Amino acid sequence: MNVLSHVRPGDEMAATRIYCEALIQKLRPFFGTADAAAEFLAPHLRHDRGVSAVIDGRLVGIAGYRLDGQGLFEPKWRHFRERFSLMGTAIRVAGLALLDKEEDEDVLSMDGIAVGQGARGAGVGSALLAEIVAMARRAGKRAVRLDVVDTNPRAKALYLRCGFVEEGRRRLDLLRPVFGFASVTTMRHHLTDAAGSA
Repeated sequence: MNVLSHVRPGDEMAATRIYCEALIQKLRPFFGTADAAAEFLAPHLRHDRGVSAVIDGRLVGIAGYRLDGQGLFEPKWRHFRERFSLMGTAIRVAGLALLDKEEDEDVLSMDGIAVGQGARGAGVGSALLAEIVAMARRAGKRAVRLDVVDTNPRAKALYLRCGFVEEGRRRLDLLRPVFGFASVTTMRHHLTDAAGSA
């Protein structure tokens, strides 16, 4: 397995499909299906805001992150308007903004992680997280942050094994029927320097 600190040109649709299939629960209210979400998002993928895993030349996993105000996918208002009505655009832009994380200059916020179905259980997720952590260190960050929904205990177990700790939970309350999950747990991987201090 090769883990790259970027998404290769030509892998946009493959990366976006894997991402959308894994995160469809969050994307369904805005796009309906994983295919529709991938078709819309793929042209707006930023190659420098994702790390990817490749096996035998084929992309099998991707993890996105936010840095300097830019995330893995950056569609603009006008791109939504090309596809949706004014009201549909407003609903989607506002709704997707709810999923965004506030940026902290000391923290690298993850923008989703996904592994293709045929590659699960092969250590791809752990390798992607290790590269994200290494990237955060290179960028001088003190921690990596991610959110995990309450309906994904396997992902939460992976994050715990990879050194993340729970730091809080946010209930969705009125938005639960929209997204299909009741709460989101914030997890953080605290980085240490060579001396072992945080």
